[in-house]
Amino acid sequence: MVSSMRRNSITACLRRGVIALLLLVCTLPAQEREPVEVYQARREALRGRLQDGLIVLFGRSDDSGPGALLPFRQENNFYYLTGYNYPGAVLLLAPPVENRRSPFWEESSRLPREILFLPPRDRDQEQWTGPKSDPYDPATAAQTGFAAGFAAIKGIEALEAEIRRYAQGFPNLYTLLPESHSEETESSFARENAEKLRTILPFAKLRDPRSALASQRQIKSEGELKLVRKAVECSMDGHLAAMRELRPGLFEYEIAALMQYTFGRAGCTRTAYGPIVGSGTRSTILHYNRNSERMESGDLVVLDVAGEYAHYAADITRTLPVNGRFTPRQREIYEIVLGAQKAAINAVKPGMSLGRRDSDSLFQIAYNYINTHGKDSKGQPLGKYFTHGLGHHVGLYVHDPSNLQGRLEPGMVLTIEPGIYLPEENLGVRIEDMVLVTQDGHVLLTERLPREVEEVERLIRKSPD
Repeated sequence: MVSSMRRNSITACLRRGVIALLLLVCTLPAQEREPVEVYQARREALRGRLQDGLIVLFGRSDDSGPGALLPFRQENNFYYLTGYNYPGAVLLLAPPVENRRSPFWEESSRLPREILFLPPRDRDQEQWTGPKSDPYDPATAAQTGFAAGFAAIKGIEALEAEIRRYAQGFPNLYTLLPESHSEETESSFARENAEKLRTILPFAKLRDPRSALASQRQIKSEGELKLVRKAVECSMDGHLAAMRELRPGLFEYEIAALMQYTFGRAGCTRTAYGPIVGSGTRSTILHYNRNSERMESGDLVVLDVAGEYAHYAADITRTLPVNGRFTPRQREIYEIVLGAQKAAINAVKPGMSLGRRDSDSLFQIAYNYINTHGKDSKGQPLGKYFTHGLGHHVGLYVHDPSNLQGRLEPGMVLTIEPGIYLPEENLGVRIEDMVLVTQDGHVLLTERLPREVEEVERLIRKSPD
């Protein structure tokens, strides 16, 4: 058990950390983003992909005045195309009208290809949430990259009229539509905006641009990779802090808080997802997030925790022995998972796939390793205890949109995260690292975070039994 003096020391450290983090958030510089030319190129590429329709995407709104209690975060696709991180904006993209017989052809040649609609400034609200961009200030065009000529900034009051004017030249209207598998908040957001467009254009054929956007977002720019690397570095600092402080008697939430403080102090603005700190039998629950139980000597604890830096996510998992030393059985299962992960990572290169049944499947490499090493308590192979996919793409969202049946290409960032979960033994192991696909192979972005048994045990301070 941890002594009361030790617990008070950790509690005091966390209390000071929370105060420091609050002060830090209040003094952080403007969020890093890529140059406006990068966002302009993305918008141009999307117009080229969707030449048969007008594209209208809605940014998020936030609560007004004193009701705005949480930091604003822009919708990912909107941010990807604009870099604009303030509420109430709408984006219109209009490909050139190719049909010269269209009555709209001549007019379209004189109109902007892209418009960013912004709400007017509200001085009363700004005393609560801070100053916003002024759509009527010429400087806003330069700041956002919607310069005169092919692009424009307009007040939100012009939105309906402009949509009606542009829509006459296109058979389709692209906007984000509700998805059956998405979270309720995301579905509500898409549903509300689709209804707005149906009100403006009752007979328009609405289509979803997600597939085209996902195809673009899979390949990360140099600027995106820089921000992902920063998210990874901050998150690894959090994991190292956890390794150094871990010991029996602590609660799961204490380690979660320490990790969040550590990567928050390093520059991450929020967690990339709800922290998972599951010890004992909870290590076998894939998305356990209560983080409410005391960690006991002899337990393993799964730490699936990472931060978000300037809109870009990390995703890292380590499995640790709470008392600093693996039991023989724990070590056996851990090394099988680690061996499967190494085999899959070593095979990452362009042309491989994360799909389960594809040829050149990374999943099959990991699964076959697990299924041919070790047995369960009944003497059966362990493959059936690897119950989830091998990995996913990471970027603006921790599970970035992708085609898991597609082939890997240079510039993709993904996780490799095999696991074995044995509830009857109170034993779950997952090891997750982030990998960048390169022209001739891969780079392990999380290389400096230990995962070998001896390294992990050495970092965890031993406590007396």
